Amino acid sequence: MVAPASVSVNGNVFTDNRKAVSVGSFFGIFDSSRGTGGGYALGLNVNVQPSDNLTISIGPNYNSSRVGDQYVLSTSTLAYAPTYGTRYIFAELEQRTFSMDARVNWTFSPTLSLQLYAQPLLSSGDFLTYKQLAAARTYDFIDLAPTEAGDTLFVDFDGDAASDYSFTDRDFNVRSLIGNAVLRWEYRPGSTIFVVWQRQQSERATLGDFDFSRDASELFGAPADDRFIVKVNYWLGL
Repeated sequence: MVAPASVSVNGNVFTDNRKAVSVGSFFGIFDSSRGTGGGYALGLNVNVQPSDNLTISIGPNYNSSRVGDQYVLSTSTLAYAPTYGTRYIFAELEQRTFSMDARVNWTFSPTLSLQLYAQPLLSSGDFLTYKQLAAARTYDFIDLAPTEAGDTLFVDFDGDAASDYSFTDRDFNVRSLIGNAVLRWEYRPGSTIFVVWQRQQSERATLGDFDFSRDASELFGAPADDRFIVKVNYWLGL
């Protein structure tokens, strides 16, 4: 398959990071020459330093894209000569993703500090249309019109009104949260205790649409894996 050319435009804007509050932002836009894909990305990063020993950083990002040639699968069902016997199935995919990085660094004293980090992510993928590569070394496709039954799609390749192949609907929703906290205490020169808490939450669904309120609510109810770690370093002054 020969993919068409694409064009993209990106930009960044920053304020003085020496200030107590600084802001950075970026944007990106892309589009293909044959209208097969496009999208945009937006990002913001806010840094706040209310005191010399405390910094807070929050960086939300949003990405919306549409890809016209997302590879789905290949099958040798009803051998297809123009692509050497194998049928290559692609789809038009609309994907939306929200993510955020949040950090807190707090130094209580030269020997005691706390670091906090959290990264939520919400993403959806909606497979809108399916198509088959028409011939090798081209960017031509044959539109498919799968019949849907639950989460299964049935495809008629030869037009005889009977299903020749089936596969699972690829629509998806991903919700995840990664977080950790690290407390560092140097209880004597060269000797340190680290107390670490780590959390991972994740959940998948097959809705395909993006709904921030719904997905954020579902995220905090997703199954969680919590881990506590204590690490002790002791310096032997030999």
